[in-house]
Amino acid sequence: MTRMKRNFCLALCVVALVGCTHIKREKELTAKNDSLTVALDEKNAALEEAMKSIADVQEGFRAINEAEGRVAVNSQGIEGTTESQHLREDIQFIQQKMADNRRLIEELQRKLDVSDKSTANLRKVLENLKQELNEKVASITTLRAELAQKNIRIAELDSAVVMLTGDVNALQKITELQQEQIAQQTAEINTAWYVYGTAKELKEQNILNRGEVLTSTEFNKSYFTEIDIREDKVFPLYAKRAKLLTTHPVGSYEFTKDELKQLTLHVIDTEAFWSVSRYMVIQVR
Repeated sequence: MTRMKRNFCLALCVVALVGCTHIKREKELTAKNDSLTVALDEKNAALEEAMKSIADVQEGFRAINEAEGRVAVNSQGIEGTTESQHLREDIQFIQQKMADNRRLIEELQRKLDVSDKSTANLRKVLENLKQELNEKVASITTLRAELAQKNIRIAELDSAVVMLTGDVNALQKITELQQEQIAQQTAEINTAWYVYGTAKELKEQNILNRGEVLTSTEFNKSYFTEIDIREDKVFPLYAKRAKLLTTHPVGSYEFTKDELKQLTLHVIDTEAFWSVSRYMVIQVR
């Protein structure tokens, strides 16, 4: 009887342990699911906000096009104070809508720059909106010239062209600066250095010390050749024997021999080859 009680208690313990493990696992899955849900909600909210801004800009351009049409029609024959006032009101409307669109585009640009939830499609749409803004400034400049030919000078239109041209130029400069920064970062990411030489030469430059490579912080970096890993994948060594001293994954490169039996190193898998080190040291003899 005692043994049966002991077995029964043991069974209860096992059941309880399994139950606790199941509950813990269920809580972990629930927490993970909640985290994913929050992340998805945040991404959807960001996309919805971006799409609303894009819709507002597009609506602004539609309203500007309508106002431009009215200005073009009215400018064909302005008679009296009323027509002149309507023309000025349309110009002021265009000026305000252009300013609003510029502000929305700049805000959207800033949000996409700092967000990790933006997509290539959104960035493409933004570039199209910038292009449309530039084209609209050109259109307003042409409109001003047409009015001037008819001896119609409107201070509001002159002011709008000057302001918008300056603002778009500033926006263009910001875009160009961002592109330069991206290009610089891309170049840095894809920069590596390589050197080949005899053991004696490498030791003289503190690149090789006691059989170890690049252990000294005072190695001569200027002795290396700077390369772009996207472009430079073939390295003639002008030697019949060579040994790769730095660490690079097996299979990411190969040595080949020419008709004179001189070696050339070929990088087969660029990403893998440079994944461990951006320095390549080859000992030749």
